[in-house]
Amino acid sequence: MGIRIGIVGAGTTVAIADRHVEGFLAQAGRCTVTAVCSRTLEGCRRLCIRHGLDGVRMTTRLEELLDVVDAVVLCTPNQFHLPYTERAVERGKAVLLEKPLGLQTAPPGQAERLLARRDARVMVAYVYRYTAVVERLRALLRQRMGRVYLAQASQGGTRLADPAVPLEWRMRRSASGSGALGDFGSHLLDLLQYAAGVELAEAAGYGGTFLPTRRPDGQGNTCVENDDAFVFCGRGTGGALCSVSVSRVGLDGIHLCISGEGGLLRASVEEGVLTYWPKAPDGPYAPEGEARSEHLAEPPGLRFARQAAAFLDLVEGRPVEYCTLEQAVRLERLLTRLDQSAQ
Repeated sequence: MGIRIGIVGAGTTVAIADRHVEGFLAQAGRCTVTAVCSRTLEGCRRLCIRHGLDGVRMTTRLEELLDVVDAVVLCTPNQFHLPYTERAVERGKAVLLEKPLGLQTAPPGQAERLLARRDARVMVAYVYRYTAVVERLRALLRQRMGRVYLAQASQGGTRLADPAVPLEWRMRRSASGSGALGDFGSHLLDLLQYAAGVELAEAAGYGGTFLPTRRPDGQGNTCVENDDAFVFCGRGTGGALCSVSVSRVGLDGIHLCISGEGGLLRASVEEGVLTYWPKAPDGPYAPEGEARSEHLAEPPGLRFARQAAAFLDLVEGRPVEYCTLEQAVRLERLLTRLDQSAQ
């Protein structure tokens, strides 16, 4: 059976629970999905049917799930992330926690209590770390870049650009906190820190809500409470300048562009394309024709399989690099300050 995995949250809007289940099913022999918890038993049943899971404990109560698992994957709305993490850690369970943490919606002091626990095993699920293109970008930056001068990053999607999409929990501050800023901005700040070693020390920005009302379940109009898009710029602890753009109403994919002493690197993460323009640290860029491109496209499921493998390493006590709770809290405190300053 191996490590017993419990999935908490079985929503289908972006199917994040499905992606996690697929990732753990790829670790045959190391683990088994033994329990699913969701708002309704029907949601649990549908998740199990989609993945052919048999003999799984299905429940609407977190405590019942914690009775029968060794580790938990939290795929709930943001408002439950830290409260459920604390309850799981108190029961001695390892936690793979979907981002963002939900600092803006958590009870005061909850993050600090978790950080103070020496026994907490919490991995924050910044899944793009586990793509081939990001690993290659990181290696090239470490080998050839030297000092980073400028980092640009953007991420977004188009699904919510349709005004007919009903109001979702992601659009309510009580459930989500910020909007595109927390959802996409957290990914980008993690990638800048992980791949380029750029951690923002200060930043300022602007947010906008371009579709200010939505229809919940098709009945009337309700105000959207957080940002559809956000742009910010800042300075990293090492002096690098950064600019970040995120949008849930009209940007496509994840794009990074980083320049410094050793040249310029551009990565399209979803497409798996990496281009490098070399530069001598004390000289010019190489001729234009000497730019080098690598194509590292791969099925999206691989990133979740690699993340699941890393989480199992953590549960088993093996050495593994991952986004810690401490790193994620620092990142989200910056996002919270940005969100508050832009209101």
